Amino acid sequence: DVTLDADTAHPRLEISDNGKSVKDTGAIRYLPSKEKRFDSHTFALAKEGYTSGRRYWEVDVGKRRSWALGIAWESVTRKGTLTLSPKNGFWVIGLADGRDYWAHSDPWTRLSVSGKLQKIGIFLDISAKKLSFYNVHKKAALYTFSIADGSSQEGKFIPFFSTGPAAAGPDTEPLKIVQEFDDDE
Repeated sequence: DVTLDADTAHPRLEISDNGKSVKDTGAIRYLPSKEKRFDSHTFALAKEGYTSGRRYWEVDVGKRRSWALGIAWESVTRKGTLTLSPKNGFWVIGLADGRDYWAHSDPWTRLSVSGKLQKIGIFLDISAKKLSFYNVHKKAALYTFSIADGSSQEGKFIPFFSTGPAAAGPDTEPLKIVQEFDDDE
């Protein structure tokens, strides 16, 4: 069950009561300082993390001009300036400024996408050491990362969500978790 963890969310982000959507309010709210809260980027993590099994979830990105989705190590740094890349514990794809879709690989990989993506499917298969992204509407693969096997000292893989750069003007369209499937093997 993928549910957003409000205690990890940047102070500009608002998590819905059911934990299934996140939006950028554009205003920094006073929130208790927590070790696990992202303080410099509009990022949030899910409450649940995984070390085995297969997980699938879909996220409706709507008409947002910027977003990033994927997974992060439980142990990722949450304070200060961060770069989304596998070597830093983030395996994500995203849309930059309404124009280009990228896999945040080392170096970044531009994704070939026709039209606008509205719903992203994310399939985490820890035993196969793969994280795959899909265009749900076109039933087409977008990108696959190779990942570690889940036995790392870095902890669990946790679903990751970003509403885009904090420097950008607020876009109040939410990111919504719309479907999920778990197979613990």
